[in-house]
Amino acid sequence: MNDQTVKHLFSCFARSEQILDWKSFGHGHINDTYLIQTVGEQVPDFILQRKNHQIFKDVPGMVNNILLVTNHIRTKLEAFGETDTDRKVMTYLPSKEGPYYVRDEEGNYWTLFLFIRDSDGIEEVSYPDQAFSSGSAFGKFQLQLSDLDGTKLIDTIPNFHNGKFRYQQFLEAISANKANRCSEMQEIIDELLQRADSMLNIQQWLDEGKLPLRITHNDTKINNIRYDKEGHILCIIDLDTVMPGTVLFDFGDAIRTLCNSAAEDEPDPEKISFKMDYFDAFVCGYLSESKSFLSPLEKQNLVFSCRYMVWEQTIRFLSDYLNGDTYYKIAYPQHNRDRTLSQFYYLQVLEKNEEKMEICVKDAL
Repeated sequence: MNDQTVKHLFSCFARSEQILDWKSFGHGHINDTYLIQTVGEQVPDFILQRKNHQIFKDVPGMVNNILLVTNHIRTKLEAFGETDTDRKVMTYLPSKEGPYYVRDEEGNYWTLFLFIRDSDGIEEVSYPDQAFSSGSAFGKFQLQLSDLDGTKLIDTIPNFHNGKFRYQQFLEAISANKANRCSEMQEIIDELLQRADSMLNIQQWLDEGKLPLRITHNDTKINNIRYDKEGHILCIIDLDTVMPGTVLFDFGDAIRTLCNSAAEDEPDPEKISFKMDYFDAFVCGYLSESKSFLSPLEKQNLVFSCRYMVWEQTIRFLSDYLNGDTYYKIAYPQHNRDRTLSQFYYLQVLEKNEEKMEICVKDAL
């Protein structure tokens, strides 16, 4: 990336602002992201981003998802009298040709959106109040989109949380045993298979229409929330994985990372515990915004979704390990094995805390 390329791409979006400087921005592992700083105190800054079309096979469809979601939220904000909408929802910008992206000579897709001024991010939850704000932010995001028809959006990553699909991949990995690793993992394999029938319920409920098809974010980490300088929530960012699904995916995955005392690849069960105070805070924040629109079946399965998401991630790590580490990047030969063990131990911890978790949810409802 060089000055000439940045200026050319920026000009493709019909912007008249003068570029002062630009730099790589954020810690994302999928897209290439750059902050474009402009001349003038009252002039907005921008984010220029190359969308990874190896991961997101239908970038125009993904961008359309983002526009549907952001326009829906913006309309609601304006209806409630919000005047600072550019800080309360992401603002993607059109190219000279009309689409909200441009393609370079190599076939890469680039988008431009406003940098949310005077905002901060948090990389990791450090105390319960942050867990509460995280739950509140994602609960409000789902509330804002609760009346948007999920069928209007595409699956940016098909079958991303489809339990039946992930389970079939797991069975195929066991059957093929490409890396000859089944014997060493047999005990874990058996444990995961024993849980399969109940874990497939969420997808079955979706297929049968018992769970409403809603808009899900699919990366419910606190670093995807922007805050103002006083610590108040502004908006949710990183909308590339927004697609149809169930709110249970977002809730369960938030707890998968938020309440685990250890890293995702920590193989020592003694270091893995459940942060009940974080869970209680997140639940209170989340339900303070979302309980008005959640269906009875959704409310009844919030705790179950936590176990489901950990089970799903466990079989994904283990499938990759059995296949010879062909999907996830690894730092050492046993990395996917350690990830599998870590997630499985965490699943057992969740099972032991299930009753307490249900009480937290009941109290918050």
